[in-house]
Amino acid sequence: MLNKSTVIKRLAFIKYLYKLAVDQSRGPEPLCSASILFFHDAIELFLQLASEHVEVGKQQPSFMEYWSLISQKLPNQELTQKESMRRLNRARVALKHHGNLPSKLDIEAFRAITTNFFEENTPIVFDIDFSDVTLVELIQCEGVKNILKEAEELLKENKIEESLDKVALAFAQLIDDYEGRKIGRYGKSLFFFGESMTFLSSSHMGINRVTGPEFERLAEFIDKVSKSIESLQQAVKILSLGIDYSRYVKFRLLTPHISRNMKGDYIILRGRENSKVKSTIEDVQFCIDFVIESAVTLQEFDFSVE
Repeated sequence: MLNKSTVIKRLAFIKYLYKLAVDQSRGPEPLCSASILFFHDAIELFLQLASEHVEVGKQQPSFMEYWSLISQKLPNQELTQKESMRRLNRARVALKHHGNLPSKLDIEAFRAITTNFFEENTPIVFDIDFSDVTLVELIQCEGVKNILKEAEELLKENKIEESLDKVALAFAQLIDDYEGRKIGRYGKSLFFFGESMTFLSSSHMGINRVTGPEFERLAEFIDKVSKSIESLQQAVKILSLGIDYSRYVKFRLLTPHISRNMKGDYIILRGRENSKVKSTIEDVQFCIDFVIESAVTLQEFDFSVE
């Protein structure tokens, strides 16, 4: 039997494929047809993991053989959704080998039965609810992983704002951790795009306290230039890291801004754009998923600088 850590990590990847399939299934035709392949892959990986976990003792069984082989090893229980998965398998063969596109209605049905498959069979085989399988396990940075777990616990308690604070903090630490390990020959980050403008605002320079219209215009000019440069620096950094910028924009809209003081401590700042948005549980889940996807993207091409 596999150890719990291995099972959780592989279940997390399976859930990641499942979520990709769900997102794909909601797209326009015919692009949504690709979700059939993702649904099938996620289920097949689950069946492979289950066969290893209960030690069925047969190498490379066919897709439909898994039900009888695994069920024989389960005490007083058996895998469900066998006939539904047979229909999915036929649709996958028709699409992959014959180019037959499923209808939108079929895709919605396959999304529902795949969801039922995971929700019913995960506790049967692994004694864990599918909803409790977290993609956070895919993250290698322990600090970021722990903060996101706190965010998930807060979300379960319906503490929306507190959870968003944790998610924003996790993303800031994710970027800092990755960038901090990419220091060049002269001690600067390889993702350095100009000096910080944080302490070059008109208030820090004392100009906004000087009376007179000319100083007011100067203060306004300094603040606008500072904010513009900071925004450009951040945008270039996000793009250079390979992170989806359009999803990042939504993430920034929903989460508070994270800054660091002179000591290097993280500070949570809520701007006007955050006060205009009434976040939902779905919004928080989007933000959590975004941080996970960003972490996986960075892990895909990680490297050391010596």
